[in-house]
Amino acid sequence: MEDPKSFKLLTISAEKLPASMARQAETDQYAADRARLLLGCYRTGDANDPETYVAAVTAVLARYPMEVITAVTHPTTGLPVQKQWLPSVLEVREACERELLPLKNAAEREKRIAEQLAERAKLDEMQAKRPTYDDLKAKYGPTFGIGVVEEAKRKSSPASI
Repeated sequence: MEDPKSFKLLTISAEKLPASMARQAETDQYAADRARLLLGCYRTGDANDPETYVAAVTAVLARYPMEVITAVTHPTTGLPVQKQWLPSVLEVREACERELLPLKNAAEREKRIAEQLAERAKLDEMQAKRPTYDDLKAKYGPTFGIGVVEEAKRKSSPASI
Protein backbone atom coordinates (compact mmCIF):
# COMPACT_ATOMS: atom_id res chain seq x y z
CA MET A 1 0.00 0.00 0.00
CA GLU A 2 1.25 3.47 -0.87
CA ASP A 3 2.25 5.84 1.84
CA PRO A 4 -0.56 8.42 2.24
CA LYS A 5 2.06 11.11 2.68
CA SER A 6 3.10 10.60 -0.95
CA PHE A 7 -0.15 12.32 -1.99
CA LYS A 8 0.49 15.42 0.07
CA LEU A 9 1.45 18.58 -1.78
CA LEU A 10 5.05 19.52 -2.13
CA THR A 11 5.87 23.16 -1.62
CA ILE A 12 8.66 24.49 -3.79
CA SER A 13 9.66 27.91 -4.99
CA ALA A 14 8.19 28.70 -8.40
CA GLU A 15 10.88 31.34 -9.00
CA LYS A 16 13.55 28.77 -9.89
CA LEU A 17 11.37 26.71 -12.25
CA PRO A 18 11.10 26.86 -16.04
CA ALA A 19 7.96 28.64 -17.28
CA SER A 20 5.94 25.48 -17.97
CA MET A 21 6.75 24.02 -14.56
CA ALA A 22 6.00 27.35 -12.90
CA ARG A 23 2.57 27.38 -14.57
CA GLN A 24 1.95 23.84 -13.33
CA ALA A 25 3.06 24.83 -9.82
CA GLU A 26 0.65 27.77 -9.99
CA THR A 27 -2.14 25.44 -11.16
CA ASP A 28 -1.31 22.99 -8.36
CA GLN A 29 -1.50 25.74 -5.76
CA TYR A 30 -4.75 27.03 -7.23
CA ALA A 31 -6.17 23.50 -7.23
CA ALA A 32 -5.20 23.07 -3.56
CA ASP A 33 -6.87 26.35 -2.61
CA ARG A 34 -10.01 25.49 -4.57
CA ALA A 35 -10.12 21.95 -3.12
CA ARG A 36 -10.12 23.43 0.37
CA LEU A 37 -12.88 25.83 -0.70
CA LEU A 38 -14.92 23.00 -2.19
CA LEU A 39 -14.60 20.79 0.85
CA GLY A 40 -15.16 23.67 3.23
CA CYS A 41 -18.62 24.17 1.69
CA TYR A 42 -19.90 20.96 3.28
CA ARG A 43 -21.17 20.69 6.86
CA THR A 44 -19.19 17.62 7.81
CA GLY A 45 -16.54 15.52 6.19
CA ASP A 46 -16.83 11.75 5.97
CA ALA A 47 -13.26 11.26 4.80
CA ASN A 48 -11.31 8.68 6.75
CA ASP A 49 -8.12 10.70 6.35
CA PRO A 50 -9.04 14.32 5.54
CA GLU A 51 -5.49 15.31 4.54
CA THR A 52 -5.21 12.46 2.05
CA TYR A 53 -8.70 13.21 0.75
CA VAL A 54 -7.87 16.88 0.17
CA ALA A 55 -4.59 15.88 -1.49
CA ALA A 56 -6.40 13.40 -3.77
CA VAL A 57 -9.05 15.97 -4.76
CA THR A 58 -6.26 18.49 -5.34
CA ALA A 59 -4.39 16.01 -7.55
CA VAL A 60 -7.52 15.47 -9.65
CA LEU A 61 -8.27 19.19 -9.95
CA ALA A 62 -4.67 20.02 -10.87
CA ARG A 63 -4.99 17.99 -14.09
CA TYR A 64 -7.49 20.48 -15.51
CA PRO A 65 -7.35 24.10 -16.68
CA MET A 66 -8.06 26.79 -14.09
CA GLU A 67 -11.45 27.64 -15.59
CA VAL A 68 -12.55 24.02 -15.09
CA ILE A 69 -11.25 24.02 -11.51
CA THR A 70 -13.14 27.24 -10.83
CA ALA A 71 -16.38 25.96 -12.35
CA VAL A 72 -16.31 22.67 -10.43
CA THR A 73 -15.45 24.23 -7.08
CA HIS A 74 -17.55 27.39 -7.31
CA PRO A 75 -19.84 27.63 -4.26
CA THR A 76 -22.87 28.85 -6.23
CA THR A 77 -22.63 26.86 -9.45
CA GLY A 78 -20.25 23.96 -8.87
CA LEU A 79 -20.31 20.74 -6.88
CA PRO A 80 -21.30 22.41 -3.58
CA VAL A 81 -24.78 23.13 -4.97
CA GLN A 82 -24.98 19.91 -6.98
CA LYS A 83 -24.05 17.38 -4.28
CA GLN A 84 -25.62 17.28 -0.86
CA TRP A 85 -22.81 15.20 0.61
CA LEU A 86 -19.05 15.39 0.32
CA PRO A 87 -18.18 14.33 -3.27
CA SER A 88 -15.97 11.35 -3.89
CA VAL A 89 -12.75 11.75 -5.83
CA LEU A 90 -14.50 10.04 -8.75
CA GLU A 91 -17.36 12.54 -8.64
CA VAL A 92 -14.86 15.41 -8.69
CA ARG A 93 -13.15 13.91 -11.75
CA GLU A 94 -16.49 13.36 -13.51
CA ALA A 95 -17.52 16.97 -12.81
CA CYS A 96 -14.20 18.16 -14.22
CA GLU A 97 -14.69 16.09 -17.36
CA ARG A 98 -18.19 17.53 -17.84
CA GLU A 99 -16.82 21.06 -17.54
CA LEU A 100 -13.90 20.29 -19.85
CA LEU A 101 -16.03 18.91 -22.69
CA PRO A 102 -17.31 22.29 -23.98
CA LEU A 103 -13.73 23.64 -23.89
CA LYS A 104 -12.48 20.67 -25.92
CA ASN A 105 -15.34 21.06 -28.39
CA ALA A 106 -14.60 24.76 -28.80
CA ALA A 107 -10.89 24.05 -29.39
CA GLU A 108 -11.73 21.41 -31.99
CA ARG A 109 -14.16 23.80 -33.69
CA GLU A 110 -11.50 26.53 -33.81
CA LYS A 111 -9.04 24.04 -35.30
CA ARG A 112 -11.54 23.03 -38.00
CA ILE A 113 -12.26 26.69 -38.78
CA ALA A 114 -8.54 27.42 -39.13
CA GLU A 115 -8.14 24.42 -41.46
CA GLN A 116 -11.11 25.55 -43.56
CA LEU A 117 -9.74 29.08 -43.82
CA ALA A 118 -6.34 27.73 -44.88
CA GLU A 119 -7.98 25.53 -47.51
CA ARG A 120 -10.05 28.48 -48.74
CA ALA A 121 -6.91 30.63 -49.04
CA LYS A 122 -5.22 27.85 -51.01
CA LEU A 123 -8.20 27.57 -53.37
CA ASP A 124 -8.33 31.35 -53.80
CA GLU A 125 -4.62 31.37 -54.66
CA MET A 126 -5.15 28.62 -57.25
CA GLN A 127 -8.12 30.51 -58.68
CA ALA A 128 -6.02 33.66 -59.00
CA LYS A 129 -3.39 31.77 -61.02
CA ARG A 130 -5.92 30.41 -63.55
CA PRO A 131 -5.84 32.17 -66.92
CA THR A 132 -8.81 34.36 -67.76
CA TYR A 133 -10.94 34.14 -70.90
CA ASP A 134 -9.05 37.06 -72.41
CA ASP A 135 -5.69 35.38 -71.61
CA LEU A 136 -6.79 32.19 -73.37
CA LYS A 137 -8.16 34.11 -76.35
CA ALA A 138 -4.89 36.04 -76.71
CA LYS A 139 -2.84 32.85 -76.48
CA TYR A 140 -4.92 30.56 -78.74
CA GLY A 141 -6.82 32.97 -80.94
CA PRO A 142 -10.55 33.65 -81.18
CA THR A 143 -11.42 29.97 -81.77
CA PHE A 144 -8.99 28.68 -79.11
CA GLY A 145 -7.46 26.41 -81.74
CA ILE A 146 -10.69 24.54 -82.34
CA GLY A 147 -11.19 23.72 -85.99
CA VAL A 148 -7.67 24.76 -86.96
CA VAL A 149 -6.40 21.18 -86.94
CA GLU A 150 -9.31 19.92 -89.06
CA GLU A 151 -8.86 22.75 -91.58
CA ALA A 152 -5.13 22.04 -91.82
CA LYS A 153 -5.86 18.36 -92.47
CA ARG A 154 -8.25 19.21 -95.26
CA LYS A 155 -5.74 21.49 -96.97
CA SER A 156 -2.89 19.00 -96.73
CA SER A 157 -4.81 15.89 -97.80
CA PRO A 158 -5.15 15.27 -101.55
CA ALA A 159 -8.58 15.83 -103.00
CA SER A 160 -10.36 12.63 -103.72
CA ILE A 161 -11.93 12.10 -107.10
